[in-house]
Amino acid sequence: MPKKRQRYKDKNQQLTDVRVICEQEARIKDLESQRALLQSGMPCPLCGSTAHPAIERYQTLELSVNQTRREALEKEVKTLADEGSTLRGQLEAITQQLQRDEREAQTLSQEEQALTQEWLTVTASLNVTLQPQDDIAPWLAAQEEHEQQLHQLSLRHTLQAQITAHTEQITQLQLHIDQRQATLTAELSRYGLALPPEDDVASWLSERANEAQMWQQRQNELTELQARIAQLAPLLETLPETEALSENIEDLSLENWRQVHDDCLSLQGQWQTLQQQEAQDVQRAAEIQAQFDAALQASIFADRDAFIAALLDEETFNRLEQLKQSLEGQRQQAQTLVNQAQQALAAHQQQQPTEVDLTLTAQHLHDALAQLTQLLRDNTTRQGEIRQQLKQDAENRQQQQALMQEIEKVAQQVEDWGYLNALIGSKEGDKFRKFAQGLTLDNLVWLANNQLTRLHGRYLLQRKASEALELEVVDTWQADAVRDTRTLSGGESFLVSLALALALSDLVSHKTRIDSLFLDEGFGTLDSETLDTALDALDALNATGKTIGVISHVEAMKERIPVQIKVKKINGLGYSKLDKMFAVE
Repeated sequence: MPKKRQRYKDKNQQLTDVRVICEQEARIKDLESQRALLQSGMPCPLCGSTAHPAIERYQTLELSVNQTRREALEKEVKTLADEGSTLRGQLEAITQQLQRDEREAQTLSQEEQALTQEWLTVTASLNVTLQPQDDIAPWLAAQEEHEQQLHQLSLRHTLQAQITAHTEQITQLQLHIDQRQATLTAELSRYGLALPPEDDVASWLSERANEAQMWQQRQNELTELQARIAQLAPLLETLPETEALSENIEDLSLENWRQVHDDCLSLQGQWQTLQQQEAQDVQRAAEIQAQFDAALQASIFADRDAFIAALLDEETFNRLEQLKQSLEGQRQQAQTLVNQAQQALAAHQQQQPTEVDLTLTAQHLHDALAQLTQLLRDNTTRQGEIRQQLKQDAENRQQQQALMQEIEKVAQQVEDWGYLNALIGSKEGDKFRKFAQGLTLDNLVWLANNQLTRLHGRYLLQRKASEALELEVVDTWQADAVRDTRTLSGGESFLVSLALALALSDLVSHKTRIDSLFLDEGFGTLDSETLDTALDALDALNATGKTIGVISHVEAMKERIPVQIKVKKINGLGYSKLDKMFAVE
C-alpha cells in the first residue's frame, strides 16, 4: 500500500510535469508565426533581446512525443487510482473487520471480567483462595479428598449410631439377664444353693443334674420299699404268736429260719433307713417348699405355675449364653472401631486447614461444592468457546496474513503520522517551528557542552523537560544538581554565554566559516580565578587560528593580551581618540 501510494504520487507528479511541458510546447507552437517575424540583430518585441538562439530548436519541436508520454502517464495514473480505490475499499473492509474483532475481543474481555468477578464472589463466600488463572486440578483433588473424608466421617457417625444402638440393646439384654439371674439366685438361695461363676456353669449344672438324678433314684427306691412293705404287711399279720411260733420252731429247719431271720433284719434295717431318709427328705422338702412359697410371694410371679413357665431350659440358657458372648464380641469390635474412628477424627482435625469454617454444615458444604463445580463447568465451557473463537481468529489471521501485514504496516504509518502530528501538526505552524527549533537547540546544547568541557569541567547544559525552548545548568560537582540559568553568578554566566557563542559559531560553520570572535566587556564581574579560566579558554581558541577581539577595562587583561588598541578619552562628553599610529592622513 505505501509503495503503491508513493508510486501514484511519483506518477502523478510526472504527469503534472509532462502536462506543464505539453502546455509549454503548445504555447511555443502557437507562437511559431511570431518567431518567423524575428530577425537577427533586431530586438524581440516581448523581451527586447537582439539574440534569438532557440529559433531553430523550436522549429524542430515535436508535440507528439510528450503528448504520447502524457497519455501513457494518464492511463497509468488512472490505473493506479483504480487500484488505490480497490485497496482503499479492502483496507476499509479489513479495518471494519478489525474493529469488529476488537469489539468482540472487548466483549469477551468484559465477559471474562464478569466471570472472574463472579468467581471471586463465590470463592470469597466459601473462604477459598483460588484465582481463575490458577490450576484447579489440585483444588478439585483436595475437594474430592475432603468429600471422601466427609463420607468416611459420615460412615463413622453411622457406625457410631449402630454401636450406640447395639450398646443399648446389650444393656437391655444385660438388664434382662441380671433380672433373670437375680430371680434365679433368689430361688436357688431358698434351696441353699448359689449361682456359680460363669466359667463353672457347665460343671455346676452337671452336679445339679447328678443330684436330681440321685434324688429321683432315691424316690424310686423309696417307692419300691413302700411297695415291698405293703406286700410284707399281710404276711406279718398271718404269722402266729410267739408262743405258737416257738412251739413250731422245732418243726422249721434251721436254714429256713436263718434265711427268714436275715431277711427280716434286712428289711427292718432298710425300713428304718428309708424312714429316716424319708423323714429327712420330707423335712427338707417342707423347708424348701416354705422358702419357695416365701420367695414366690416376694417375686413378680403370681403362682408356682407362672414361675415354672418362666424357668429356662438348658437349651434356651445355652442359646442366651451364646447370644451374650456374641453381643459382647460385637460390642468389643464396635468399641475398637469407635476408638479407631476417634483417633482418625482427632488426626483429621489436627490437619484441618485454617481457612475451613467449622460452623458450616455438611449440606452447606455439599451445596457450595455443587455451586462451585457448576461455576467451574460454566467457566470451562466459556473458556472453550473463547479458545475456539481465538483459534478461528488465528486461522482467519493466518489466511489473511499478507493483508494483516499490510494492515500492520498501515497502522504503523498511522501511528508514525499521529506521532508526527502530535509533534508538528498545527495549522499555525507553531508546533513544527518549536520542533525544528528544538532539534537545533539540542544540537546547540551538545556543541555548547563540548565547549564547556574544554572551558570548565564543572557545568553542563540541558533542555528543560517542558515543551518550552529553555535551558538549565547541571552542576556535576554537586551530585548533578539542576539549576536555573537565572541563578548563575557573573562568572558562571560568562562561561555559559561564551560556550553558547562558540557553539553557535560551530553550528553555522557548515555554511559560513567564522574565524573571528569579538567580546565586548563582560570581564569586570569575574573573580581572578574565573578570569584566568576565561583567558585560558580564549588563548586555546586563539591557538586554533581564530582571531579574538576584546573590549575591556580590566587591568589584569593587559598583561595577557599582546596586541592592543588603546582608546583615550578626551575632553567633552562622548569623545575619544586612538593612538596616532592609527590616524588616517
